[in-house]
Amino acid sequence: MEAIFLHFDRGFDFFLSSVHGDKTIRLAPNRRASIKDIIESFGVPHTEVGKILVNGVEVDFSNIPRNSEIITICSISTPFDITRKTRLRPHPFDTIRFVADVNVGKLAKLLLMLGFDTEYSNGFSDDTVAEIAFRNKRVVLTRDTSLLKRKKVTFAKRIRQERPESQLKEVLEYFGLDKGPFEFLSRCTTCNKKLQPIQKQTIVHRLEPKTRKYYDTFKICPGCCRIFWQGSHYEDMKNRFANDFLKPQHSAT
Repeated sequence: MEAIFLHFDRGFDFFLSSVHGDKTIRLAPNRRASIKDIIESFGVPHTEVGKILVNGVEVDFSNIPRNSEIITICSISTPFDITRKTRLRPHPFDTIRFVADVNVGKLAKLLLMLGFDTEYSNGFSDDTVAEIAFRNKRVVLTRDTSLLKRKKVTFAKRIRQERPESQLKEVLEYFGLDKGPFEFLSRCTTCNKKLQPIQKQTIVHRLEPKTRKYYDTFKICPGCCRIFWQGSHYEDMKNRFANDFLKPQHSAT
C-alpha cells in the first residue's frame, strides 16, 4: 500500500494531539496536495513551520510528496529572524512591523507603548489583517489559527498566552526583541503614528490648568492630534516595563 510518512517535532504540540506530537504519521499520498496543504490539514499553520525535509533534503511549501517519502516538519527556532532568507521564505522582510487582530488588542497597545510599529483596530476583519500583512509586509499577531493559513500571510505568531503581559513577553522573546532597542511612548497608542514635538503655546488652549502650569514639553500625534507629555506616571510605566517584561541589557566585557 502506498504511503508517505510525516514527522512533526515537539514544537507543534500546541496544534497537534499528544498522539501526533514528535511521532510519525502514515498517510496515503495525494498527488494533487502540496506539503503546505497536508501540514495545514493537521491544524498546523504554515507560519509556524521553520523547515521541511523530504528524505533529508530541504524543500519548499509547493513540494508534492511521493510514495514512501519520509517528511520531517521542523518548528521555528527562536529567536526568529524574519530578515533572513530561507527555503520556505525566500522573500524576507527588511524590518519587523506588526499587524494585530481583535483577539490581541491589549498586546498591540503594549507593543505600541514600547515603540514598535503596530497596526491595530478592533474593526479589522481577517481579510483586512491578511491584506495589511501582505501589502505592508507586516507580521501578523493573533490567537486565530485559521487566519494564519491564508496565503497572503508570510510571517506571523500564533499567540499562546492568555494575559497581555505574558503575550508581550512571548512576542519579544520569539522575535529576539527583548533586549531592545526601545522607543518608549514614541508612538500614538490609538493610530500608530510617530509622535512629533510641538510648542506649548500652540496647544496651550487644549491643556488642563494643572498640566498648563507644571509641564512645558509636549508631543502631538500627526494622525489623531492627541497630545502627550511626560506626566508623573511616565517613569512608573517605564520602570514597570523594564522590571516586569524586558531582559536587562548587559554592557560588553
